[in-house]
Formats: sequence, C-alpha cells, structure tokens
Amino acid sequence: MIVTDHGKPVLEIRRYEGSSLTPLEELRGSVLFCEDAFEPLGEDDWEAYR
Repeated sequence: MIVTDHGKPVLEIRRYEGSSLTPLEELRGSVLFCEDAFEPLGEDDWEAYR
C-alpha cells in the first residue's frame, strides 16, 4: 500500500520480513571495545569512534 500526499508517494506500507539471524548475530562485529569508557578521548580518537 502506498500513501500519497497531493498525488506524491510519501509512505509505503508492506509486510514485515524478519531476519533469519539471531539478535547476537545481527550485532556481531558492530560493537567497539573501549578499555576505559570514562577516560577522555583525544582529537585523533573521535574519528575512530564514529
């Protein structure tokens, strides 16, 4: 189903297709390790944590 606003499509509604991966598998590799989360970051470190 496509919802329009003044004839222009603004929203598409479709059936949900779930992932075959478990939540842990979805997140694997996406978390960065930080030894001390409360330690201030240097200027060079900001780019690495984006």
